[in-house]
Order: sequence, then C-alpha cells, then structure tokens
Amino acid sequence: MSSAGSMGSTETTTTPVPIEKGALDQVHFLEGERVLRVWRTGSGFLVMTNLRCVEISRKPQLFGTREWDAGPSFFFYNLAPPKVEFHRFLRLSEDREERAVVVRFILHDPSSVAQEIEEARLAGQNEWLRRRAGAERTLRESRERWESGRAYATRDGIRQPIKIRCGYCGNLVVVTANRCPFCGAPQG
Repeated sequence: MSSAGSMGSTETTTTPVPIEKGALDQVHFLEGERVLRVWRTGSGFLVMTNLRCVEISRKPQLFGTREWDAGPSFFFYNLAPPKVEFHRFLRLSEDREERAVVVRFILHDPSSVAQEIEEARLAGQNEWLRRRAGAERTLRESRERWESGRAYATRDGIRQPIKIRCGYCGNLVVVTANRCPFCGAPQG
C-alpha cells in the first residue's frame, strides 16, 4: 500500500505528516480501506482512513528497539462526533456493546483535525451503510441455510463452516458469529 500518494491528494487546513517506516505495517487494513490523512500526536500518529481512525504508537520497552503498535480503532459506523477539549486535545469516542472507548489525543491544531474527521466520518458512515446493504442478501441466505441445518459446506470431503462477507469490512466471517472479528461490526 502506498500511503504517501494517497495522503497528499487532498488540500485541507492541516498538513499531512510522513509516517515513520514500519508504523502502518501494524494496521490490518480492511477491504477497500485507504489512508486519507496522518497527524502526529504526543505518542505517535493518528491515522484517518476512509473507514476509521487508528492510533499508532510506540510499544514501551525497557531494552531493545521500540516497535510500533496499533492501538484503538475508531470505526466511523459508530464513532461519535469528535470534540476539542482544552484547546489542545481531540477526543474520539465510540460506543460498543460491551464498553465505550474514549481516547484523547494531543495535537497541534485539534479544531482543524476535528473538522476533517467529522467530514470523513459522515462519508465513512455512508460507505458502511452501502457495504451493509450490499451484504444483506448474502447474510439472509446464509442464515436460512444455517437454520435449515446446512451450516457446513463440503469441500474435498471436508466439512467446513459456511462463511459470509461482513457487511461492513468485507472480510469472511463464520455465519454464526454475532460480531465481525476484524472490525467488530454486529452481524445480523
């Protein structure tokens, strides 16, 4: 994935930051996901894609090289509008069934970053809805097969669970799963 070309394609109020080598390698990118913007934070980077915001920071280690680590991912389908706190911090929060995730980032110009994230969030929510609508038929057919007792497909004489594409991220998920293991989106 070439992040440099995709990050400099739009003109906005903040400047794209070149991300250090190896940092983006820690992020599991979803189908069709691309980097739109990167901002330097106090502890690393805040990366915005067309589907979410991801925190990337250094793993704290006592000895040896400090490796990059992908922290919280804020998926646009359930991300609350970003908020600026104390003129220095950007607050991102996401409601999940089990808990609410809230993180504050220290940024140079949090107001501009909040505005860009909000614009991308609305477009990203529409993208999530399109993905979900496109997978509804497949989900319904797979659920019907499961309920009729044919939840396993036979390939080369081996029974394997039926997998469907997540309506949000497009990755394959076992039909009986309640949540996608890749993006955490609810399934059915």
